[in-house]
Amino acid sequence: MKSFIRKITVCLFAVVCLGVNFGIVANATEVEAPQPETSQEAVSSVEGSQIAIIEIEGYTIDGGMIEAGKEITVNFKLHNTATDMAARSVLMTMSNSTGAIYPVYGNDNQVYVGNIGAGKTKEVSVPLTIGSNFTGNAVDLSCNFEYETADARMTNTATIVIPTSGGSTIGVKSIDVTTHAIVNGKSLLSFNYVNQSSSNITDAELVIDGNVSSNSKRIKLDTVYAGKSYTQDYYVIFTEPGDQEVNVSLTYTDTDGETVLTDLGTFSVTVSKDNNVEAVDDSLSLILRWVGLGIAGVVGIIAVVVIALYIKKR
Repeated sequence: MKSFIRKITVCLFAVVCLGVNFGIVANATEVEAPQPETSQEAVSSVEGSQIAIIEIEGYTIDGGMIEAGKEITVNFKLHNTATDMAARSVLMTMSNSTGAIYPVYGNDNQVYVGNIGAGKTKEVSVPLTIGSNFTGNAVDLSCNFEYETADARMTNTATIVIPTSGGSTIGVKSIDVTTHAIVNGKSLLSFNYVNQSSSNITDAELVIDGNVSSNSKRIKLDTVYAGKSYTQDYYVIFTEPGDQEVNVSLTYTDTDGETVLTDLGTFSVTVSKDNNVEAVDDSLSLILRWVGLGIAGVVGIIAVVVIALYIKKR
């Protein structure tokens, strides 16, 4: 009798330990080995912030390519990334650290935008002047947004880099990278350019330097036909969360057979984790833990019943 009860007790203890261990393992974090990247990237939407965040989704320039002393009009496309929060009384303040670009005489550096609904876009046109002493390859323009959302006053800043053509074969009118993204999600890169030569360019590429996927590091452009202008949207996929910086360059072979490499600027992007995936992992771990404990409990009850029946028969 004692020998039988001892065996049953040992079996019961082993089963309970197995169930508890199952629950503990279910709650552990699984670290997978990196998988080789393929052309089929995992894609998440960059939409969906809970509070209103105003970003510059893109821009165009009226007046052609920038040069010293020239007046241009920058057409901003502003986007509210929130899913259900409007941005009210949006005020945009523009600045440049070097004085290379400033409002046209008679205009202010502050522009009242008004309201932007959740998930909506709004276009704002601003006349600007390029400084007469400007000699660089690009002009940076910082835009600070102040607005009301969810009964609170919010502020955030976005910066665009407006490159010059520099008289090169491919003239770059504008380039912009979306300021917010999600890990493994598509982040928009808008590129406006023109072939100023009489020959077609077939090997032009954008080179992206930063924490991006291998397929995002080099973006091949379609044939750039002589005298033609283009506005193209491409996507960059970030692989790390946090405040990221990417440098964008344009490379191609010009009409003289020389390789041209043009620095188009460095862009700051705030990359967030995919909270939906984390929530699913946490829920699955909790379910597996309770399943493990439940199995241990059921087996324990069965063992007690077996012992009771055995004792009763004795």
